[in-house]
Amino acid sequence: MEERQSAVTKRENAALHPLLLLREVARNFWAVLLAAVILGCCGYVFKEASFTPMYQTHTTLVVMQGGSSSVYSNRTAANTLASNLSKLFNGELIRRTIAEELNVDRVDGTISAETISETNLVEVVVTSDDPRMAFQILKAAMGHYNDLGSRSLGNISISVLRPASVPTAPMNYSGSRGFAKRAALVGAALMMALLAVMAFLRDTVKSENEVEEKLDTKLLTVVHHENKAKTLKELFKKNKRGLLITSPTTGFLYVETLKKLRARVEYQMKRTGAKVIMVTSVSENEGKSTIAANLALAMSRKYKNVLLVDGDLKKPALHKLLDYREQDFVTFAELLRGKSTLAKTLLVDPKRHLSALLNRKAEEDSLELLRSERMKQLIDAARSQMDVVIIDTPPMMVSPDSESIAEVADAAILVVRQDAVPVRIINDTIDVLNASHAELLGCVLNNYRITEFSEQVGYGYGGRYGYGVKYGYGRTGYGTALGYGSKIGYGSKLGYGSRLGYGSKLGYGAGDGKEEEA
Repeated sequence: MEERQSAVTKRENAALHPLLLLREVARNFWAVLLAAVILGCCGYVFKEASFTPMYQTHTTLVVMQGGSSSVYSNRTAANTLASNLSKLFNGELIRRTIAEELNVDRVDGTISAETISETNLVEVVVTSDDPRMAFQILKAAMGHYNDLGSRSLGNISISVLRPASVPTAPMNYSGSRGFAKRAALVGAALMMALLAVMAFLRDTVKSENEVEEKLDTKLLTVVHHENKAKTLKELFKKNKRGLLITSPTTGFLYVETLKKLRARVEYQMKRTGAKVIMVTSVSENEGKSTIAANLALAMSRKYKNVLLVDGDLKKPALHKLLDYREQDFVTFAELLRGKSTLAKTLLVDPKRHLSALLNRKAEEDSLELLRSERMKQLIDAARSQMDVVIIDTPPMMVSPDSESIAEVADAAILVVRQDAVPVRIINDTIDVLNASHAELLGCVLNNYRITEFSEQVGYGYGGRYGYGVKYGYGRTGYGTALGYGSKIGYGSKLGYGSRLGYGSKLGYGAGDGKEEEA
C-alpha cells in the first residue's frame, strides 16, 4: 500500500466547506445556547458583584436676603449661598465635626449645593453608598452650618422648603441585564466559532473529492441525504418505515443512485465472478443496513434469485426496514443452530422478488454462529443457487463478526457516512478488508449533503459518472475498450445482441434475466 499523505499536507489542501460548517453549528445549537446561557449568567453575576449602588438624599432651601422681596437680590443671594455651602460642607473642619458626631472615622460621601435655575432655591445633595449614612450626613451638615458658617452668611436667611429623607433606591443602575445580554452574544459567537473550527479540523470524509484523496479505496457512488419523514405526522410517528426504493414516496434521485450502485456492483461481479457481497461500515449509524436492503431490492428488479441475509446478529435491523417487525418468522440464528430448516426460515416476498434470512434480537453467541460449519455450507449453497447474495454485517469497529463473514464472502462494500468517522480508522478498516478473502469493491459515501453554496444536487449526463467523464464516453466508456463497438461494447462479443449482452442469454429479456422495472 502506498504511503498515505501526511496530515500536514492534507490540512493545507483542506477545503472550507461552508455549508457543512453551518450545519455543524445548527446540529449543535444546544451547545451554542448553553454557552450563551452560561456566559450570560457569569456576566450578570460579575456585574452585580462589581457594582456599588449609590444613594442620594437632598433638601431644598429657600434663600432670602435681609427680608428683601426683590427677585434679583434673592437669586444673587441663592447663588452666593450655594457657592459658600459647597465650600463649607467640603471643608475639613465640618467633615471632621460630622464624622465625630456620627462616630465614624471619616465621612464616606459627597456633599454639594446647587441653585435651582431661575429661582432662589438651593438644593443640598449628599451622595453615599449607604442610604442611612447619606441621610445622617445631610442632617448633621444642616445642623452645623449655622454654627460654622454664620460669618459667611451675613444677612441671608434660610428656610427649609423640603426636608431630607432616607433614600429607598439607588440613584445609579448596575447595567447587569445589558451586560449579561452582551456576554451571552459573545458566548454564542465563541461557541459557533469553536464548532466551526472543530468541524474544519476534523479529519473525516466531507466531500466526494476527499474519498479519493484520503481513502485507500475507490468511490462507488454518492448517496445523497433523503428524508424518511415526508410529513409532520411521519416525523413524530414512533414506528417509522424504512427508507426503501420500493416506496412510492422515496425521491427519484435516491432511487436512481441505488440503480447506479447496482450497475457498478454488477460490473465488479462480472469482473471477479463474485456472487456473495457483504455490506459493512466502520461504526454504527452509517446507514449500511439501508444500503444493503436497497441494493438487494435494486438487484431483485433485474435478477430472479436474490437473497438478502441479516448477518448483523448483534443488532439486527433488516426486519424493521422490510416491515417484518410485527410478523412471526423463524430467525436466521435458529437456522444456524440447526433448530430449523432453510425452507422454514427463508422468507420469500413475491412483490419485491426478494428472498431473505432475517433475525429479530441480539445473539450472544453470534461469533460462534457465523464461524460455524452451517454458515459456510449455507453461503456455498447460496452461491451456487442464487444470482446475488447480499449480507448485511455488523460495523467493523464494533464487532469481530464482520471479519468472520469477510472470510466466506466474495466481495465487500464499505459504507462511509459523510463527516462521521476519522479517516485513519476508515483506512484501518480498509486494510482489514483487503487482507480478508472478500475483495473490497469500493465505498459508498452515504447521507451526503452538499458542502458548497455553488454545489448542486442533480442526476443526469455530464456529471462525475455521466457521459464524457471517467465512467462515461472515454477511458472506460463508449468507444473505448469497454464502449460501443469495442471488445465488450455494443455489437461486440459481450455487448448488445451478443452472447452476454442485451437480448442475450444473461442480459435484459434473456432466458435468465428479466426486464428492469421503471
